[in-house]
Amino acid sequence: MSLLSDLWKLQEIDSALDARRASLEDAEARLGESEELLAARLRTRELQEAARRARTEQKDVELEADELRSKIAPLEAKLYGGSIRNPKELADLQADIDQLKRHLSAIEDRDLEALSTLETTDSGLRDATAELESLEAASAEEQRDLHARIAQLRSEIEEYASKRDEQAAHIDRATLKTYDHLRQAHQGRALAKLDRNLCLGCRISLPTSVVNKARAGNTLAHCPNCERILVA
Repeated sequence: MSLLSDLWKLQEIDSALDARRASLEDAEARLGESEELLAARLRTRELQEAARRARTEQKDVELEADELRSKIAPLEAKLYGGSIRNPKELADLQADIDQLKRHLSAIEDRDLEALSTLETTDSGLRDATAELESLEAASAEEQRDLHARIAQLRSEIEEYASKRDEQAAHIDRATLKTYDHLRQAHQGRALAKLDRNLCLGCRISLPTSVVNKARAGNTLAHCPNCERILVA
């Protein structure tokens, strides 16, 4: 196999390695919980706390109303029981009951508002919980897929790295050094194909002498513009 063929094969192996390393880096970066999932979990916790507060508030208002009803009931029993006959005393008792009932009416209005708030909060919590469960299920599946993908990529990288070492052994140290330098300078592509008199690496027309040297294949020909090794 010629030196150019060895270099071209090495470049294909390196390209495969680069692609898999990039995929591995991307997969590893996606491990863990997404921002969307974290936000959904925070939103659910906030709604849980809001529902707890709404439930406590509604219960407190309900207890306040019950306490007031327990005060009104014996007063009404006394009013209508016939034990009081004095008109002024009856009028005062009626006034007290009326005042307590007005207070009770206001508390019952607050109770209705508290119930409405609780229902709205509970509804929002149910929706948020359902969304969170859906996101968690999707995330768990994605994480399983990512771990499997990472294991596969690591195995492939190890395999290609071994192939790379084997292929690089066919190339002399000086040429390999030049190749590695050009790869770093040109996003992993040290070699460029020749199309008639055009370098496909930088799309520049080449002098006839360079084209002829590349086509002869006896020595390495470099593009005078991008310095890539030309392959006819």
